[in-house]
Amino acid sequence: MGNEAVYRRPEDCETESWRDPVSGHVDWWTLFSSDRTNTEGLTVGVAEIPVGAPEPPRGHQHVQAEVYYFLSGTGQVVVNGDRREVRTGDAVFIPGDAEHVAVNTGNEPLRLLYFFAADSFSDIIYKFPH
Repeated sequence: MGNEAVYRRPEDCETESWRDPVSGHVDWWTLFSSDRTNTEGLTVGVAEIPVGAPEPPRGHQHVQAEVYYFLSGTGQVVVNGDRREVRTGDAVFIPGDAEHVAVNTGNEPLRLLYFFAADSFSDIIYKFPH
């Protein structure tokens, strides 16, 4: 990898989505991932859960720990069955292999920045325990 800064905006990124009852309703934009950018060591992006999105029956898991930092909106995060209210400015550390999900409970999109200590988004293998 080079010694140059990399600058990105969500609008520079492909919109990726889940829209089903198992994985939920979410759009995301991967800002930094070694398979897409000249970066390594971190995978970072923005995710958005729309107003009225149904809560999936269970969360998801992956080996890597993850951090959510909430950019806007209000909602809840459930980690291993522990449900907590979240709002703009809150951060959540989610341990590796913990089952988790974010839920929009407000009247605007719930937007969050996500971080993984992984080179590439393709290294994150999502598991849905259903």
